[in-house]
Amino acid sequence: MKTSCPHCHGVFEDGRADGAYLRDEQALAAIILWGSGQFDTVDIAKALQCREDAVYRTLQMAKDGARADRRVG
Repeated sequence: MKTSCPHCHGVFEDGRADGAYLRDEQALAAIILWGSGQFDTVDIAKALQCREDAVYRTLQMAKDGARADRRVG
């Protein structure tokens, strides 16, 4: 059975968002909330009504991107 999540990117087998990341405004909101130092991934997932693993993956991707930018610049 394939399902899609309105908060995450993609269509997933068996309702699992194994490779999911947040998109657009939700990704930006997660990064801002995390950067404030006042929220953990569980709190962010609850606030954005999405899975915690999607928040974690999105934050990790943003960190990796920031590291790459620092190496180039």
